[in-house]
Amino acid sequence: MPDINVNQLTKTDFLKDVLMILIILVLGKILLEVLSHFISRAFTNKMDEDGYRKVRIETLSKNLYTVIRFIVGFIVLMIILDMIGINTRSIIATAGIGGVAIAFGAQTLVKDIVTGIVIIVDDTYRVGDWIKTAGVEGTVETLGMRHTKIRDYDGSLHTIPNSQITNVQNLNSGPMKFECNIYLSYDVSYEEAQDIVNSVSEKLKEDEELGKYILEDVSLFGIMEIRESSYVAKTTAIAVPGYQWALGRKERKLIIDEIYHRDLNPSIQTVSIASGKEFNEEI
Repeated sequence: MPDINVNQLTKTDFLKDVLMILIILVLGKILLEVLSHFISRAFTNKMDEDGYRKVRIETLSKNLYTVIRFIVGFIVLMIILDMIGINTRSIIATAGIGGVAIAFGAQTLVKDIVTGIVIIVDDTYRVGDWIKTAGVEGTVETLGMRHTKIRDYDGSLHTIPNSQITNVQNLNSGPMKFECNIYLSYDVSYEEAQDIVNSVSEKLKEDEELGKYILEDVSLFGIMEIRESSYVAKTTAIAVPGYQWALGRKERKLIIDEIYHRDLNPSIQTVSIASGKEFNEEI
């Protein structure tokens, strides 16, 4: 019976363990590189020329990669400890119980962060957009991971947890419709109303400050209501998002000027304008 070299066997097993550990570390590194590549590709399409948004996207991708690196590192560490004979069940059980306790105690915080990530990734709204959400309407001043800050028309600043943002109406997303209701007496024919609108449309397009933001010219949509002593004619137009309100105010002024210029009775002909609506919204 040949002699067994215990030292040689021990050395062989040790080298095998070291080799396996190195292989596991290399595989973990490769996995991280692959995941980093997928994260980079997923967020590349979300980049744009907006510096603030670009920084947000980069921060989000880095935070996500940090979380993934921690998870992969923890798994690799547990495999290595198990290989060298250390019981990892108690460590995993303790980590699991601790994770559940933390998640249960901070579930609202986690929900805020997850919702914030979804808002940024889906490009629901950006800083500077005018939105309506959670009973608040105003300009987005801060889009954070946990909350969104909105400055309303009166100047009040509203801090809303992202988990409470479930329905958003973004008035700066896509071409916006602005419309105007003109109340005219029956002394004004439909043809003259059409002529008034055409004249206002031309003057609005020629405005040096606002004309360039018109995507679709002001036009007479039609008669919307017939009253005892007057009828209501509606105009519609399409504007670059964010400029529908200024264009609406300018249109109202031009209509009033046109009414006076034509010597129509200003006590009968009154003008009002409805809120801006999205281009694809049914009137």
